[in-house]
Amino acid sequence: MQVLSPPEQIDFAHNKRLLNRYRFIEYETLRILAAWLPGTANMDWKLAMGRLLWEDAQHVQHLYQRLCEIQTPAFRPPGDDALEHLMAEALHAPSEADLLAGLFRVIKPALADTYRWHCDQTFANPDAPTLYAFKHILIDEEAQLAWAEETLADHEPGEWEVYIAHLLAAAGGVSGREDRKAKPVPPACRKTFDCPRDAARDSRFSLVNRDAGKRITDVDHATQRLRDFESYSQEMLAAETVALIIHLSPDMPWAFTYDSARHCYDETRHCMLGIEWLAQHGRDYTKVPQNTRIYTWRSQYDAATQYCLLTMGNETHAFPHRHEQMAAYAETGDRLSAQFVSYDMADERQHVAFGHKWLPQLMTQHGIDTPVEEFVKETVALWEREYMSGALPIHELPLTEE
Repeated sequence: MQVLSPPEQIDFAHNKRLLNRYRFIEYETLRILAAWLPGTANMDWKLAMGRLLWEDAQHVQHLYQRLCEIQTPAFRPPGDDALEHLMAEALHAPSEADLLAGLFRVIKPALADTYRWHCDQTFANPDAPTLYAFKHILIDEEAQLAWAEETLADHEPGEWEVYIAHLLAAAGGVSGREDRKAKPVPPACRKTFDCPRDAARDSRFSLVNRDAGKRITDVDHATQRLRDFESYSQEMLAAETVALIIHLSPDMPWAFTYDSARHCYDETRHCMLGIEWLAQHGRDYTKVPQNTRIYTWRSQYDAATQYCLLTMGNETHAFPHRHEQMAAYAETGDRLSAQFVSYDMADERQHVAFGHKWLPQLMTQHGIDTPVEEFVKETVALWEREYMSGALPIHELPLTEE
């Protein structure tokens, strides 16, 4: 048996500090992606962001589980103002392309390099669980960097990336071990992040904001099936709402953010499910008018109400129609549609469970002291009155004819 001695021998205390820095970076990256998802116009980027933030949630979970084994509490601030400033500033990018460039051409490459360095420096046998975590995290990180290289190939590096790189240097790099540089002055291009009230879409799409929540009935099976999968292709609206809730709820437990990252990712996959079905039937999903008023309507409410509208309203009440779909697909031998809806229903059951699990604590976090059952009853009544009617009133603003 060969006994290896790491050159720099990261000791136990240093290991904890490093893992907590990595955990902080991954966690804040997840939250930044969630914050930007609704306001990002490029649909391909939106779909990717749902996956990226879910993958980052897996990275946080790996690190969290390891930190639970070696320190209490497992979640701690990194104890480095410069590192906290870096991740706080990364939110305020001038554009979605600059945001992704700062995260995936500056911060994430440095993070991946530091994971590799850490693998070489820690004690391999005593710290084997950490090495296991890094092994699996790096699979994702390398794929993310390859995605960013291709996606941002036409985006020239600019002053925002330079600023993020200088902030990282001021923090001593990801590990904090490097010589620290002076804190940089924010560039003129810095744009203070505003919580997105509207869901952005790129120029390929048209918007339709009348009767957006109203279900159309009394149509033949083929028309209903088409409408259903066109609706799936718009489930980005649900992903955007969950992403907004993540952003608005920084004080919720990590387990909530972890579940919500999965919820958000699921909804982007449901959107892809609709896109794929339409493509297999010779249809272009960008020709489906986007009912973005649904997001705007939900976003006017506090995060707990939004969560209840989605999980106790849309998702809980979707099952009767889904069962009708499944029966119709079985009768007509439509295996593809049946398979797609089966996976959707499995996800939606989990989302409803998330709603029951987290709504009470989310209400508390957002200052709502109404009994939970009463709150759910009132919110579902609101959903029926404002969503199912198709009205979707925007209460702070006068409604305009579309």
